This record gives sequence, C-alpha cells and structure tokens, in this order.
Amino acid sequence: MQTIGMSAASSGMGGILAHRLDSKSDRGGGKQEAGGWLDTPVIISLGLHQAACRRASVPVEAFAINQRRVGMRHVKWAVVVLGLVAMAFGLDAVQGQPLSGEYKIGVLEPLTGNLAVQGKLHLEGYEIMRDLINERFGGVMGKKLVFVTGDAVDPTVAASEATRLATREGVKIISGTFSSTLCGAASEAASRQNVIYWESSCVDPRLTRRGLKNVFRTEIDGTGFGWYNVEFIAKHLAHRLGKKTSELRVAYLSEDSSYGQSVTETARQRAKQEFGMQEVAAEYYTFTTNDLTPVILKLKNANPDILHHIARDQDAILFWRQAREQNFQVKAVVHAGATGYGAPGFGKAFGNDANGPFALLEPGPGLIIEKMRPEGQRIERAFREAVKAKTGADITGGHQLAGGGLWVLKLALDAAKTDDLDKFRAAVLAMDIPVGSAVNGWGVKFDETGQNSNARVQHYMLQWQNGSLVTVWPEEFTTNRAKWIPLGAWDQRK
Repeated sequence: MQTIGMSAASSGMGGILAHRLDSKSDRGGGKQEAGGWLDTPVIISLGLHQAACRRASVPVEAFAINQRRVGMRHVKWAVVVLGLVAMAFGLDAVQGQPLSGEYKIGVLEPLTGNLAVQGKLHLEGYEIMRDLINERFGGVMGKKLVFVTGDAVDPTVAASEATRLATREGVKIISGTFSSTLCGAASEAASRQNVIYWESSCVDPRLTRRGLKNVFRTEIDGTGFGWYNVEFIAKHLAHRLGKKTSELRVAYLSEDSSYGQSVTETARQRAKQEFGMQEVAAEYYTFTTNDLTPVILKLKNANPDILHHIARDQDAILFWRQAREQNFQVKAVVHAGATGYGAPGFGKAFGNDANGPFALLEPGPGLIIEKMRPEGQRIERAFREAVKAKTGADITGGHQLAGGGLWVLKLALDAAKTDDLDKFRAAVLAMDIPVGSAVNGWGVKFDETGQNSNARVQHYMLQWQNGSLVTVWPEEFTTNRAKWIPLGAWDQRK
C-alpha cells in the first residue's frame, strides 16, 4: 500500500495548490495515448470565499445554502430553452403517442473488473430511465431511444470501446462512464470521432477543462463535492458537537485517483482557509489495497473529531471493519459520492453496524418531493416508482446519476432536434432550467466548458441508519434527522 502524507499532498505556493496525480491507471499511464488523460496535475485553488469559488470554477451561488438553501422554493429563473417550456411543464402530455423510428446512443460503463459493481448500477439506471422515457415521455426527438453498450474495464479499453461505438455502431452520442479513471480516455476517443460525449457521473474537474467542444457533464465536479462536505461540517456538525469550527480536528483519508484527490484537496483548503479547522492528518492510498491497518493506527494517534474519507467500494468496507478491530473512534465520518459509503454494498456488508457515516449524494428516503417544482415532482416520482418496480428496492445513487443524466440528455435532444454537434451544443448552452425541475431536484445551466453549473446540481447529505441511506440535510428538504452525533462507541450505534 502506498500512502501520501500531508507534506506530499499539500505542496504549493501563494495558496495555489497543484497536486499531481500519481495513480497510473487514472491517467492511462500518464501519456497522451489510447485516449488517456493529458499528463497534467489537478489544479484546485481556494482562497477567501468568493475568490475561492471563482478560481475553482465553483460559482459562489452554488453554496450560499444559508441564504437560499439552494433555492428549490425560491429560484425564479425562467425556462427559456428552444421549446423546453411546454415540454417541462406538460411532460405527461406525450404519453401514449406513437414513436416514429429509433434513435441509438452508446452507453459505456465498466461492466467487468474492479469497478463493475457501480458500472452495473449505472447501466441499470440508464435502462430504467430509457424505458420510462419511451413509455411515458415521448422518447427522444419523437423516436424510441435504444442503447448499444460497451464495457469500459480500464482506460485503454474505454478508449477502444468508445471508438468502436462511434465507428462500427455509428452512434453520434456516447454516455457514461461514471468513473474518473475512465471518463478522460473515453471522452478523448469520442472527440477524435467528432462524437458527443455526455458524462453523467465522473467528477474529475479536468474532464471539462480541456477545451473539448463535444464533452458535457450533468453531475457536479469534485470541487463541488469538497465544498459541500465542508459546508455540512461547518454549518451542521460543528454546533452539534459543541465546538466552534476553529476547534474541530479533521483528518483526511482518500483513495488516490483524481476523484478522491479533487474532493479531498478542495475540502482541505476550504476547511482551513475559511473556517480555520485544524488538519491533524492527510493520507492517500490505492483503493485496491487489502490492509488499511497502518493508516488507521496513524489516524488513531492523530485523534481527530471528524474523518473526511473518500472511498471507492471495497476499501470503505475494509476500513470500517479494520477501524472497529482497532477501536478507532471519531465523532463523525463524512464521504461524498455514490461509491464507498454512498454505495448500497456498504450497508449490505454491515447491516446496523453501518450506522453513522454520512455520504453526500442524490436524495434518498425521506426527501420531501413536494419541495420540488411541479415538473420535477412528476419525473422524480415516476423514476423512483420505476426503479422500485424493476429492482424491488429503493433507488441508489448510481441509478440517480445515470437516470438524471439521461433525462437531461433527453431534454437537450428534444430542444436541439438534432445530434449535429454545433446545433446540439448551442441548444445545450441555451438551456436554463431552475433547481428543482429535473430528476434529483437538479436544474440545468451549462457553461462554455460543458459543465452543468454546480449551483444547479442540488445535492444532499445522507446517513446510514438501520440499513438504509436516508436523507438528513438540508433539513428543510427531508423528514429525517441526523443521528449519532457524536458517533459514540461502536456498540452504542443502534
């Protein structure tokens, strides 16, 4: 296991942090080949609040939660999008209308290998939303939406599969791949074929910073995750723990891909610079490791109040099991993303022993759907019901990211009425849909880089409670409340 200590992970000058990615798999070997990432570091800059948001490409308005709480009830932006008004407010009007022909897109997910658990969940979310769009919401551009899929097991294969989907299958749009280790390779391969790449999940900030006009992302990026996590710690956890933010002792632990690094480094900077939180440890590891005991012992010696842990899947399970074996106790654990603590596998592994950790996600059980706008309520209820009918279980973050991204793609195609790149891009950049109007309570406002504004991508803090991930924050949008603050002894979290 390779760890990166605080000094290695936090070098920089003048408040500008340039953290180089050391995971070869994340960069496709660090060379500009096979569609891999350019060999450049993640650059994350956070100073004072407004300067921070501007430099990190995170709009200030994205996180003014105390002032407008992301504004589901208060946002009054107009929906002015090439005919989107009628569509957004009369979605069910197209139900039952016959579809004329088929429209095929490529869906690229890791369906085998280390990332397959989440890849399969995302594909299932795509398929459920596809069927819903075809059966109830008029298909896309009046046609039946159909998929051709590819298995993106690693960056090299992701690039070759994207090329195959474009050249052999003839698709003009590829959506996927969920993972920050895969989306760079896939999107660059799509760009070489002049094919639209529509990312619904990968949060690597670099995805939309390469000047590629064919690349779009519906999900928040890693800087937004880090920002939200610190907001939750400062505005919700601190007073529940009876401490000022400057008194909080925070340890940072993360897997070492660009996903973990971008979230962690943003959180570190904001926590220290804006709230004066005390950083007591920062450690990175390879997510395929089979032993986290040495890191746990370091953290135990650091004695943090809060552990900010960004994990993939099995590493979260491994950490939780070994932390209990070492009796490592903290007052709160905070994560971000549909992996790790945000994945259903964590709850299945531990049952009620999973109680306590927080995960920043799309909304889970407890969401007050009535807080959304009417058009958002319709599609949110329909999608949740469809997931329940198909899986017999509650909706998961993987479903929501894929389904939410595909829904926005449907809106974009219906607005553009074509997949011609220039016309499609113009339609996407013209979209202006308020928060609370789409799946997950999202809104839509893409910038010139192809990133859906972090201000419009509403997120929620969920907590493991008795086998379920339930929505606990912002409190005005949920019927549930956070528990076990502080966490307490391992055998007392019942």
